[in-house]
Amino acid sequence: MKEIILCSSNPILIKNLYCILRDDGYDVETVEHPALAVQMVMLRQYDFIIVDSEPFGLSAEDAVQIIKTLVPGMPVLFVGKNCGKEYTQAVKTPVDLEEFKRTIHVMSV
Repeated sequence: MKEIILCSSNPILIKNLYCILRDDGYDVETVEHPALAVQMVMLRQYDFIIVDSEPFGLSAEDAVQIIKTLVPGMPVLFVGKNCGKEYTQAVKTPVDLEEFKRTIHVMSV
């Protein structure tokens, strides 16, 4: 079973994406703040991380830079906006659930 971190402070977004991911057989850990996602990556190995790009606490971009330093090969999916050239996987909000599922399946291969 693939293990994923879902990082967002948006309860509606978490509820929608969490259900899709669990139904597709992923083990999902949810966190509200990017700093907590960084801590989790330091403690355990995950297959990839999904980060809401809305700013809250440590910026999503900074958190991903730290995670990429710790685990260079970890795929990252931004939800909201594309946060730079090095992070090519992004799904815009409002989230098209079919596009999200396709993107997750490609990332998990």
